[in-house]
Amino acid sequence: MRFLHVSDLHLGRKGREEDIWRQWKKVVDIALEERPEVFLITGDVFDNGEADVELKKTFCCSLQPVIEQGTEVLIIPGNHDLRQGNALAGLEKAGLKVFYQYDVYFISEVAFHLFPFASNWTGQDLVKMKKEVKARYQIGAAHASYVALPEIFADLGDSQAIHLPLTREDIMALNFDYFALGHYHNAKHWQVGNTQCVYPGSIEPLSFKEKEKRCVFLVECGEKLKVTSIPIGCQRFYAERILQIGPQGLDALWAKIEELSAHLGPCFLRLTLRGMAETVRCQHWQSQVSAFLEKRQIKVFWQDETVDLGWIEENTLAKQFLESCRQRGKKSPDKDYWWRVFYRGIGLLRQCQDAYKEH
Repeated sequence: MRFLHVSDLHLGRKGREEDIWRQWKKVVDIALEERPEVFLITGDVFDNGEADVELKKTFCCSLQPVIEQGTEVLIIPGNHDLRQGNALAGLEKAGLKVFYQYDVYFISEVAFHLFPFASNWTGQDLVKMKKEVKARYQIGAAHASYVALPEIFADLGDSQAIHLPLTREDIMALNFDYFALGHYHNAKHWQVGNTQCVYPGSIEPLSFKEKEKRCVFLVECGEKLKVTSIPIGCQRFYAERILQIGPQGLDALWAKIEELSAHLGPCFLRLTLRGMAETVRCQHWQSQVSAFLEKRQIKVFWQDETVDLGWIEENTLAKQFLESCRQRGKKSPDKDYWWRVFYRGIGLLRQCQDAYKEH
């Protein structure tokens, strides 16, 4: 018996509707090609509980060929599905089941333990409600936060999104062969005791935290449990770059901007700008860069860490430091080094003066 595990579709996300739908069609095509007995979706099918009726109908229609080939679709709600309503209401039909209460679903020699999402639950609640049943393979499914891995804890914690926290001890006590998880948006496959744990991640990157490759997981329950990740690419990825203003000024950075436009495809790009520039000139230049890149389907988000030249002119200590670095740079074979020294030093000076003013 084989099943396909996916999660966090977030259909209907504003501004990303078409990108996500194209990714979803890739996932459906994989299900049609692989013909698994079960298609398991571990939450956040929709981006919010008030999903558009037409979107829900289109989603169900997209799954019809999968159901007609004999694949059963099992869905548990995620926190987004139940936000401001219930986006999964009315989806159930022959071959497509949504689980709002804990249940064990048997297919062949496999028992699927399906836990719905509840914001007030913890992993201990899952341990208490789990039924002891006989089956060759025990598969768990939950939309939850595994808090024992630092990268997951930090990511979800920063977003204030630690829902249904799971510990290592919880997973040991549940003792599944495979734990199908949803909620964390980067793909993660690790093992706790005898349990293979998997977050498939979101099917399309949705933030700058989601830079890992997108994939879905195919699980074969044969002589041994075999887990295979299937890459699905993405429509638009997230990238970050740093631009350092050198002695030649902002215009000298255009070569770097043109290089980025040539090598990056459609994406979301965070550009951190560092160095010295007049504030008004800098803002105008950023607008020009944004317009240039957006024509090439690169959406720019600016992080401005520049130091205003006007402030330096008004600050005696800053002017002296600038002149000192210029003189040393003239005598040094590494002029960029002294430029970096000045930028770092002037940034610290600005921080000290700002802190002094606050106190």
